[in-house]
Amino acid sequence: MCKIISWPSRQRALYIMEAFQAINGFEGVIGCIDGSHIRILPPREYPNSYCNRKNFHSVLLQGVCDNRKLFTHVYVGEPGSMHDSRLFEKSDLFSDIQRGAVTFPNNSHLLGDLAYKLTEFLIVGFKDNGFLTNRQKIFNLKLSQIRVHIENTFALLKGRFRRLKYMETIRLDLICLLIMASCILHNMCILNGDKPDDIMNIRQELEEELQQINSNDLENIIRGNAHAVAKRERIMNTLQVAENV
Repeated sequence: MCKIISWPSRQRALYIMEAFQAINGFEGVIGCIDGSHIRILPPREYPNSYCNRKNFHSVLLQGVCDNRKLFTHVYVGEPGSMHDSRLFEKSDLFSDIQRGAVTFPNNSHLLGDLAYKLTEFLIVGFKDNGFLTNRQKIFNLKLSQIRVHIENTFALLKGRFRRLKYMETIRLDLICLLIMASCILHNMCILNGDKPDDIMNIRQELEEELQQINSNDLENIIRGNAHAVAKRERIMNTLQVAENV
């Protein structure tokens, strides 16, 4: 029996890459990654750790989605004060990548925002320091056009399961269980063609997700090894050629 939330097989990964590339030419994308806050009551233990930059208590949901807005990986439960890059490094996905349990066929990669470190398996945009070249601006634009899939996925999730707007229990284990169950049901709904009726609520959820982006993240210095930098440059050049065709 297949898992409802599962990392794509090689065959599925190739399909996802083709689907993403058909949108705007951005190659090699196996998924989009981001974190989202789930509002909770202040926990009894270490409540300050769960108070995020928006000054409310939350637990973090890290998700990776494909072109259909299906979750391919979910990690939940860390305190809301944690930065997205630290959340990623603590997740089981990161450890699986490090030990080779998760693979990226055909040199594929995830797309993330500037909160993440540039690596060969996670591509992020160029920091806008006011001196970006046209090629870099095109790269950032096309990356954003693909990466918004994860924001839409979170919006769909919260628009369908309104309890995720505010968890009224202080039991963190139950909170994590409910969030995970919601993600599984989200995938089941999409796989069975069940789409939300209240589009307005989905739009409102998307606006809230976009507002969660920390402006300070844009000031982070993008660190990456030479191979990751070279890979990003190659993709950028490929996009430029496509623009000129």
